[in-house]
Amino acid sequence: MGRTMGRWMKRYWIWLVILATTGLYAPLAGRTGEDRARQRSLDTLTEIMGLVQKQAVDPPTPKSMTHASISGMLHTLDPHSYYMDETEFRSMRDEQRGSFFGIGSIIAQQPDGIVIVSTVRGGPSEKVGLRAGDNIKQIDGKSTENWTSNAAVQKLRGEKGTVVEIDVQRMGFPGLLHFNITRSEIPSNSVYYSFMLNPTTGFITIKDFGETTAEEFERAVKNLKAQGMTSLILDLRFNGGGLLDAALGICRQLLGPNELIVTQRGRDGKDVVETRTPKGSAMDPFPMVVLINRGSASASEIVTGAVQDHDRGLVVGQVSWGKGLVQAVMAINRTRGLALTTARYYTPSGRCIQRDYSHGLDDYLLPDDDTSKGPALPQGPKFKTDLGRVVYGSGGITPDYMADNGKLTTFVANLRFQNSAFFKFAVLEKEKHGIKPQQPVDDAIMARFRAWMAEQKIECTEADWKDPQNQADIRDQLGSEMQNVAYGVEAGFRFQCARDPQVRKALEVMPEADSMLKRKMLTFQTVPAPKPQVAQQ
Repeated sequence: MGRTMGRWMKRYWIWLVILATTGLYAPLAGRTGEDRARQRSLDTLTEIMGLVQKQAVDPPTPKSMTHASISGMLHTLDPHSYYMDETEFRSMRDEQRGSFFGIGSIIAQQPDGIVIVSTVRGGPSEKVGLRAGDNIKQIDGKSTENWTSNAAVQKLRGEKGTVVEIDVQRMGFPGLLHFNITRSEIPSNSVYYSFMLNPTTGFITIKDFGETTAEEFERAVKNLKAQGMTSLILDLRFNGGGLLDAALGICRQLLGPNELIVTQRGRDGKDVVETRTPKGSAMDPFPMVVLINRGSASASEIVTGAVQDHDRGLVVGQVSWGKGLVQAVMAINRTRGLALTTARYYTPSGRCIQRDYSHGLDDYLLPDDDTSKGPALPQGPKFKTDLGRVVYGSGGITPDYMADNGKLTTFVANLRFQNSAFFKFAVLEKEKHGIKPQQPVDDAIMARFRAWMAEQKIECTEADWKDPQNQADIRDQLGSEMQNVAYGVEAGFRFQCARDPQVRKALEVMPEADSMLKRKMLTFQTVPAPKPQVAQQ
């Protein structure tokens, strides 16, 4: 009976939708013109869905048609309102909670399959003996051929304590190696990197904003100060945002007492909400520089805008994305979600940094960021910071100092992304010669790399090899991948930081950030304590 009913509902689902919507809105008919217009729209929608289901040459499933209808409706609102199905909603919650249940491996999709780039220290993968460079050929008996990395992630994650079976191909072994791995809780920390860049400068990368971000940041700063940190570079590049509360938590740690963090203006400019730091808070007076790029958006821009407007630090990099819209995430039947734009946010100086999307989603989602003619001039209305510096609105956060991210040459980019040459060679180099911490790439390693490319039949002309920029990029990429393979992705990132033009610019302007902070500290007026009253004798 249950199966019969299920088949019947699957076949006649569209008529159930029509009957349900008609029954829901029939009592409203005749009340107002708006109600009648809504009913006509619903009638049109259900009629079209019925025609598609009956006559389309490749009829979609009810689930896919419903998903597409909802997404199409939301796209008429703005670029950032969207619907999440069960998988998307669960993934979002995992990211926001700061943990998930999996095997503890960082994987990547490469030309020859799904490859383990690094294992989490102390995680399930490391415990059973998986290594960087292992090529995952099967998961639970199913071939991973033509899989995306996202598809593999969905199969590798699961419930705590469950077992996933993995077969990998490893360099030097003729057959596949089989592993049974018990899933456990894996921290998905927002503070992705935290280390001392030099004896006095700390470096913190926040990759997104989740439920644990503020606590992670507080611990990271405390740890770096114990190592001698007197200044900080905060890296928000490629941070697309996250929870607003997390951004507020970071700002409360960086700003002074009773300073405005962000203003939210709701529908029709009403429902104005201002968020400030506590009146009794004290600012930790270390100079700082914030790094941003086109991938920095939303919560990243809230933090950056507050730091810039209050002259708490300098901003270096490229113009940020320009997302000044606030989404409220609403759960639907606990398993799905709706992220709906409910307000616009404004930085402390009054800037709405939302980029224009009135010319269509293509222009908005694929902005023209050609920097071949040099950095673009600041645009938009002018605003003033606390100390009177000029900043710009309507189009993202404009850095105080523009700095390019340093693009790879075409030859080196092909070696990295088409051939995965640096990663494959690094795996081989570790096995045959060993790798030391932060080891520079000397001429001997370069010679071995060129010989390996010849063995792999990777095309490389004499002109390509001797090009000075290619030589510099190859050394940087090789050194980074060698550290990734031998000591983990943070070691590889640290290797890159020493050569990163944006990081170098941040170090260069740190004395100016220090001078600005001292001027800011002078603006904080200490309220004199009341004089003690003396009783009359």
